[in-house]
Amino acid sequence: MRKAIFLMIVLLFLVSSCGETPERGKEINYKQGFVDITIAAEGNKEEYQNQPLELPISVHNTLAYDIGEVTVSIKGFDNHYVELYSAQQQLALLEGRSVFNHEGMKERFLFEGLLKSLLPGAEKEQEDYRVHVYYKSKVEFSPSICVAAQQSGGYVGAAYETYQGACTFQKEISYSGQGAPLGVTNLEIIPRQGKQVELRMKIDNKGKGKVGKVTLASAAIGGKPLTCEFRGGTVENSFLFEPEEKSVTLICAGYLNSDAAYTTPLFVELWYDYEINQKETMVILE
Repeated sequence: MRKAIFLMIVLLFLVSSCGETPERGKEINYKQGFVDITIAAEGNKEEYQNQPLELPISVHNTLAYDIGEVTVSIKGFDNHYVELYSAQQQLALLEGRSVFNHEGMKERFLFEGLLKSLLPGAEKEQEDYRVHVYYKSKVEFSPSICVAAQQSGGYVGAAYETYQGACTFQKEISYSGQGAPLGVTNLEIIPRQGKQVELRMKIDNKGKGKVGKVTLASAAIGGKPLTCEFRGGTVENSFLFEPEEKSVTLICAGYLNSDAAYTTPLFVELWYDYEINQKETMVILE
């Protein structure tokens, strides 16, 4: 009898534990901070001449979003010493961190080739190379913000930086990223007359890589679509970063539900392509 009671207690504990795990996972917000993928060369740092080469490269997606159209390339080897049979590999999708995958997915790419002979009399040759990773992904900006229409006196957004109504209106708010290398760092809320509002979002690349094109996929306030454009952009809903460019401003306009201050959700989704590279070294021995 005691054994049966003990087994029932164990089973109840296991069932309750399984039921609680998803709830604990929901409390984790991965869409915060600035994050880069992790690249690691997992092969030997020293290899011998005239031998087959196996060069494993791992890519770990620790972003809060999936990455797609992933291309991993090896560049920089001297062809006199290293011959790669294929210097590029691709992957359709690599999952990011989520409630169902706390660590994000890691993929291992194996590059094979041949190590050739050193020069006569040489004891070793140091080969510096780079691992390039290109991918496409997205980032979501979804805060709840306090908004208010401009009154006849123009006090909201004009004379005051903050205004206390049903919520505390702040003209300018700073953010620390949304779980990707690219993210919104600053939001300026500018009330306009006629229940209109202008939103200016500074979007920064805080990662170690380079952003190519950023495209606005959707933007809404309180469920109502926003009309947006990138400052300095020449293509509708898109902006092309120059090689050394790190930030751009997205300007949006929309309509509010009330003249009075109230809290409402803001949602912006951006798609972007990204390239990051990492320097590695391998020594070829005699």
